[in-house]
Amino acid sequence: MSVPVQRRTYKSADERKAQILDCALDAFSEAGYHATSIADVCARAGIGRATLYQYFEDKRDLLVALAEGLADRIVTVMKQRDPLRLPAGFRPTREQAVAFTYERIATVLRAAFGDPRAVRLLLRAGRGTDGMVDAILRRIDDSVLRAMEMDLSAARDAGVIRAIDPRFVARFLLGGYEKVLLMHVDEERPIDFDAIAREAALLEMCGLFQQEHS
Repeated sequence: MSVPVQRRTYKSADERKAQILDCALDAFSEAGYHATSIADVCARAGIGRATLYQYFEDKRDLLVALAEGLADRIVTVMKQRDPLRLPAGFRPTREQAVAFTYERIATVLRAAFGDPRAVRLLLRAGRGTDGMVDAILRRIDDSVLRAMEMDLSAARDAGVIRAIDPRFVARFLLGGYEKVLLMHVDEERPIDFDAIAREAALLEMCGLFQQEHS
């Protein structure tokens, strides 16, 4: 497959750096980190090696910068989410609980995995590549897990769902989301976040909802 080469145009330092990172994200997500060379990134960006080396030391530096950028974006979105607050005595029907859970799941999925290239980087290209990169990706996992745990704890404490271990359930659910998303990416299928969120909400409520409230 031929790689589209961008025409060289004048860009500010910030614009050029962002362009290089965007091209590196394309390359890493398509071919994988190890199979991608600096020459591949330069060809996509329409620049020479000397230009790239003005901004990044090597291929590892590119991967670290991408991981840090993704982590900062996702952590910020997770922090800005409104906390789940349920009034005392709140007893939703199963249908209401599914609809509410769907909205929370969809928000997390779009924030964390909205860019298919980021899905590839997070779940395949970057993991196990470098200790620093793994630490950055764990920061993303921890941020998403923390948001999920808070939702689960609030729902449990309000009596909407059964008594659970929020940490365990959050890890279990996040692992399932990641597996489904990676399957879509590997099979080059479009990611339908709404459909995934709906099915996930139904599955979650089958196992977590307090039956006596239905």
